[in-house]
Amino acid sequence: MNIIHLSIIDSTNDEAQRRIAQDREATNDFVIRADFQTDGRGQRGNIWESESRKNLMFSYVFYPKELAVNHQFMLSQATASAVAEYFESRNIPDVSIKWPNDIYTGMQKICGMLIENSVSGKFIRTSVLGIGINVNQESFPENLPNPVSMKIITGLEYNLDKELDVFLEILQKNLAHIQNGESDILRQNYMKRLLGLNKTLVYNSQGTIFKGIIRDINPFGFITIENEQTRESKQYNFKEVELIIPEQQKYTTLK
Repeated sequence: MNIIHLSIIDSTNDEAQRRIAQDREATNDFVIRADFQTDGRGQRGNIWESESRKNLMFSYVFYPKELAVNHQFMLSQATASAVAEYFESRNIPDVSIKWPNDIYTGMQKICGMLIENSVSGKFIRTSVLGIGINVNQESFPENLPNPVSMKIITGLEYNLDKELDVFLEILQKNLAHIQNGESDILRQNYMKRLLGLNKTLVYNSQGTIFKGIIRDINPFGFITIENEQTRESKQYNFKEVELIIPEQQKYTTLK
């Protein structure tokens, strides 16, 4: 695996896109990793903030084999499941996937990702899997509502190089399910970790606050939530509904 390690960059996703454009004949996966990003990006146009050399910030460039555009949610399933599996291997408690692909421990966010695809005809040619894992950072900006890191939870200091190697092995195993067309395995791995599945939580849809229960996610990534009060089930696309994360006490170090 070719890992390109940079000390500082605007965004690992942006750098990955630039390198893809420079070599359009490439077909081998590679990784862009940075110690610090000046313009890190997250979902919904958010900024990803991280202290230098404290966390894992990287983009995995993936060349899928005949993955149809309308099946791109498989990328979220594989990547989110890989991150969750990695945390579970590190004994991080209560790991879950917040739809579509944020990773939580309890009700605190420990990893975010931004997946950007380029298309050729009906198929995805390249997928840039931008991932930010909170590893050794112990303090976060006050404007971030619910962040946490591995070190805050466990009290341990982690070797970032070693942790990246461990994670990449897990990620490649999960991405192989895409290459092999194993959609059932991808769905199973994702759904068993889904935050709010068959449980009552609070959601916001276009200003309407309601208690809801996730009942399903279809192969295209649309989520079905049942309104607890009306018992009506409705399907939502990305950005049409958002889980409201409750205030809670911060983790204390595990003993």
